[in-house]
Amino acid sequence: MVARCALLLLVACSSNKPRTADDATHATPPRGDAPAIDAAAEVLPPSAKTGDLQVRVEWRDVPVPMRASPGRTACNTPRVPAVAPTTTWGIPEVLVVVEGATIPSTSTRIVLADCALAPRIVAATSLVVESAMDRPAKITFAKRGELASLDKLDKGAPRPIQLPIAGHAVTVPLDANGIYELAAGAETAWIVASPSAGVTEPSGALLVKDLAPGKYAVTAWLPPRAGAAAKIAKGSATVTAGDLANITLELK
Repeated sequence: MVARCALLLLVACSSNKPRTADDATHATPPRGDAPAIDAAAEVLPPSAKTGDLQVRVEWRDVPVPMRASPGRTACNTPRVPAVAPTTTWGIPEVLVVVEGATIPSTSTRIVLADCALAPRIVAATSLVVESAMDRPAKITFAKRGELASLDKLDKGAPRPIQLPIAGHAVTVPLDANGIYELAAGAETAWIVASPSAGVTEPSGALLVKDLAPGKYAVTAWLPPRAGAAAKIAKGSATVTAGDLANITLELK
């Protein structure tokens, strides 16, 4: 009888013993319907479906005259060099076309200040020309060609644009994929009306984000400056989802 009571007491004590981690792991889950899976949680973010492309444009051993100021403007201010390479030969202010891409415009406005135009190249489907001069100014605007024929520019038929005083702005109509030249005396600026075009930054590179995976044709175009002909470089890059592709184009 005593042995039987001791056995019952031992069983009762063991049933109150705390569960170990193993006990919890192997415990039978409560019965009932499993929680529904949130379908939205299974959708991949846009960054996982698209990739980015960085285009770097270089021109090694740029001739010294192209890197030097060509003199002074009509306002007696220093003229900007035709090309301003970085220490690693990256070239800013170069047009980059990525066929099939949509590149947001970083600027849709060109300003005339101190007898110079800035920025000197714009990729945009619309354009505003503004004066920051303290006196009336006259500039000209001409269509020089089409994006499909970057190597075949013509002189075009310039038309005058009057900018009476500082703060005055004029909206200029653009044809899709047209190439235009804006001129204020010896100073020029270029406009390319295409959503597939962008302009390299001071580092000489352009980052194009959220591209669908695939192979892209890439063209770099430095417009005519300082009496030198335009320069073109072409290549291709393959973009993969969730990754950054890189391509370097070298102007010759």
